[in-house]
Amino acid sequence: MYKDDSGLLIGDNTPTALILAELAHLNTDFNHKYKIGNSDTQESIKLMAKQIVDTITVQSAIKHSQQTIFDFTNNGIYAAQKGIYKNVVQIDTHSQLPTFMYYAGLMDKKHEQLFLRKKAIESDANYQLNPKLVEERESIKLELNIYCSTNDTNKGRYVNRLSAMYSGMNFIFDSMVMWDLSTIVNCVNDGYIKQIRNDEDFDSEYEDFKQKWQSEFPFLSFSAKKWKYVIVKDSLNYILINSVDDYKCRNNQLSVNAFYHELTGKSLRDLKDKEINQDILKLAQQKEKEAIMTLYNNLFSGQEPSNSGEFDKLYDLNEAKKILDNAGVVEAKFLPIKQHYYSFTVDEEESAQDNKYINDFAKSVLDGQIFMTTETLGSNVNLLKQMIRTKEVNPDDYINNNRVVIVNNFIPSLVDPIEKDQSIESWVKYEAEKIEKSAEDKLYQYNLLALVAQIYANVHQENPNSVLKLVNKLRTTTYLKKLDMAEIVANDPRTLIVDGQLMVKDSNNIYTAKPTVVNHLLKEHFSQQQKQHFTSEKNNTLALLEDEKYQDKLERGFKSDYQSIILDSKGNIQTDSPFKHKLSHHVNVNYNPSIVNDSAYDQLNSFLKHLAPNQYHQLKAMLGLIPLQGTDIMKEIRTFFILKGVSGAGKSTLAELLKGIFDDDDQTESNIVSSTQNVNKAFTDEHYVDLNDSKKGKIMLWFDDFQSNSKTNIITASTGTVINGVLTGVSQTGAAKYEKEHAVKLPNLIVIATNSMPQITQEGTAARMFVIDCPSVLKKKTIKDKNKKSVNITDFVNDPKVKEALFYLIMTEASKILKMSSKQRAELFDRDHSAATSLSRLSDSLVAFLEKNEIIAPYDFIGMQAIKLFEVYSKQSDLYNISYRSFTDQLEMLGLHLKRKNFGGKTYQKVICANSTQLTSAKMRAMRDEFDAYPDCVEKWDSFKQKTIGELKAWHHGFTMLKEKYDKNKDTAMFKPFDFSNK
Repeated sequence: MYKDDSGLLIGDNTPTALILAELAHLNTDFNHKYKIGNSDTQESIKLMAKQIVDTITVQSAIKHSQQTIFDFTNNGIYAAQKGIYKNVVQIDTHSQLPTFMYYAGLMDKKHEQLFLRKKAIESDANYQLNPKLVEERESIKLELNIYCSTNDTNKGRYVNRLSAMYSGMNFIFDSMVMWDLSTIVNCVNDGYIKQIRNDEDFDSEYEDFKQKWQSEFPFLSFSAKKWKYVIVKDSLNYILINSVDDYKCRNNQLSVNAFYHELTGKSLRDLKDKEINQDILKLAQQKEKEAIMTLYNNLFSGQEPSNSGEFDKLYDLNEAKKILDNAGVVEAKFLPIKQHYYSFTVDEEESAQDNKYINDFAKSVLDGQIFMTTETLGSNVNLLKQMIRTKEVNPDDYINNNRVVIVNNFIPSLVDPIEKDQSIESWVKYEAEKIEKSAEDKLYQYNLLALVAQIYANVHQENPNSVLKLVNKLRTTTYLKKLDMAEIVANDPRTLIVDGQLMVKDSNNIYTAKPTVVNHLLKEHFSQQQKQHFTSEKNNTLALLEDEKYQDKLERGFKSDYQSIILDSKGNIQTDSPFKHKLSHHVNVNYNPSIVNDSAYDQLNSFLKHLAPNQYHQLKAMLGLIPLQGTDIMKEIRTFFILKGVSGAGKSTLAELLKGIFDDDDQTESNIVSSTQNVNKAFTDEHYVDLNDSKKGKIMLWFDDFQSNSKTNIITASTGTVINGVLTGVSQTGAAKYEKEHAVKLPNLIVIATNSMPQITQEGTAARMFVIDCPSVLKKKTIKDKNKKSVNITDFVNDPKVKEALFYLIMTEASKILKMSSKQRAELFDRDHSAATSLSRLSDSLVAFLEKNEIIAPYDFIGMQAIKLFEVYSKQSDLYNISYRSFTDQLEMLGLHLKRKNFGGKTYQKVICANSTQLTSAKMRAMRDEFDAYPDCVEKWDSFKQKTIGELKAWHHGFTMLKEKYDKNKDTAMFKPFDFSNK
């Protein structure tokens, strides 16, 4: 490696683009951070985009290569090839960052001496037997790690740690190139895992590796450990296994730390030794070991004898699948099956082919190579009339006995026969489909196919160029067989393609995009070969079904077991046979107008009037929006709902009634309740977005028992932006596990049932919120029948007639809304009818704090330093659960601003200010003149004066005087009193 003028160490194989990026980031004028929007949050600028590095992995008659992705970052290099690998070694570089800090000359004298002392200790082979030396080494190691991770030494000397970080990263990349990048399956900063292709040669190669780098950097030291297996999920999640007693688990879902956190909610990394619960730690260790045993049993135990005893019954199948999934194994049913390794040779004596160049060509393609497949193969005569001898081999033995060996995960077209009277065009099409299914080294396979087909055509006096043209066409265009499959699926009477998405009729006679139903139909049509590559075949078929010619539309309505209930665009409700109409939602009740004469209808209205006594009509109208999902009316209304009320008001009871109508008995995912109760995840996590897809049966998004005072349940600005789009029908991106991303239409009806108001940081989202107040507890005698007799709550919920009455009410309310004018619909959810107040967007704990301390209006905050106010707020109650960021966000929701202010000869950060500078300055002067209180004087104890300066009540000072002068235009909101009565 050589040192650049900047001090950066660059290797012979360091990519040019990486050097340019590193030098840019090392420039002292380079701004490494940028602000997110108008907030104070900053993010580090990433070093560069993920790099695709071409590495030659096959050298034969025709070259071909694979692509490996490396992620070069400001914290090191990361790479991973997801999969399960045998016979690997993990190589780690010790103290890489301090070592390159030393060689780059970036250490001060003190830390250079510490570094040399550490190396001196490590040079003693028996130092680990001396507790004092061990303790000294650990102390120096900690000091060096802290020092090397800090740019500014606070002594007037700026040391850019990135120079050493980049130098180490360039070294790691060079060392991996030395081993051959195609053998690297995982890399994390200062270490990597590589496959060992020849175990006998590795030890000497490793000694050569150490000698090369230690001759250049004598203080570099390494360690290497061989492992039988590694399961790589991603660069930071992998498991190395030799046996159930010898393993290394670096998986954030199956490690001791993961299980300890699951059991206690605490991370071992954050705890001191004395804070760790030893009993729980032992349980976590046992759970980790059981997980490893399950992996070993399911993946590897059949390949060699196990000395670990009987553990088949440790986990049931579901638990085993969960562990396999967390480890990174695709699915339990797709676990590695037996692989066969074959070598192919041309038997010239038994061949009818006597053309020397054809035989030489075949040998050049097949010699020195073995081919993997799950199929059992035999010898046969290929299309070139050559006898191809097939021999199953042990790959390790074959590699040891041959000088050059290439392992291929496909069977070459050269060895395949051609049927009697089969045309070369038909043979080429079959081979092209086989190549597509293999998903391995396609370019090489197509090149080989073209050569073989051209040779055949030339020998049989056919046009080689027309054959080549066919191969190119098959390579670059849609394959005929796959097009046929799309036609077959589209023409199946059980299918419907809506917005490019395949929907299939289920047992309830409705169309759904649920994977279980879709997959079942596809497997009916797929061949056995296609089923072996089901995921890729499915994705290919679904992609073809996006063609415009297949598109259709659903009707608006529902199906019961006995009816199709249709709601037309004019608001008319019609019923028809359940075997007609294209509908996507099933209900467990019938549409029965005569239900209005039943006592159940009176009970239902009694319940709804109790639930929302002041907004009874708005609650019914909200329910009437259920059948209107995806219509222009939802775009027009653009509203989501908060059912806010005391615990036990009946919010969950309403949700249960709705589930009784729209959910099937055997259903796991509700059509009513969101797939996750975390609002932010429901709208931003592609997995949950996919689960909430309206084409999979979801008819509304109900969030039950939403806790607004939890840090994780603040509705963030990014979530608010998505909600705004959902309300207007904008498609979102969803992705089921192991499937491609696709457009998803979420239900437009969003209901958050909560005991306290959620915190909404996005102004536009807050403006679309409609609050329905649920003020009273649902008691035993609350619900009345038509004779005013009390009805038992359990009987009410379980009564099928009540659900029938609710469905009738939903349909009739939807009909009314469709028949309204735009003006009437706008008035329906006018914000004047909402139970929201000026304090609705604040957390309950903050409102309680304001009320307790008699903070009357936003004006009272002006002039305080936000952090000092937060400290007072935090001390008053241990129950307050709010971050400083959330605290300042809520202050800004009140129309206040946080600015840096120079006052009294001192600079204060994040002072709470009004819109106008004049009002802010006047308030600050008034507090200084009257109380000698400055921005940082919020409940501040003055030991000299022996009294508290800037009591919270005192900050109301000057309200009347300044209100007369500034209560106008943009400062009016500062003087508007809080109304605690409606919170």
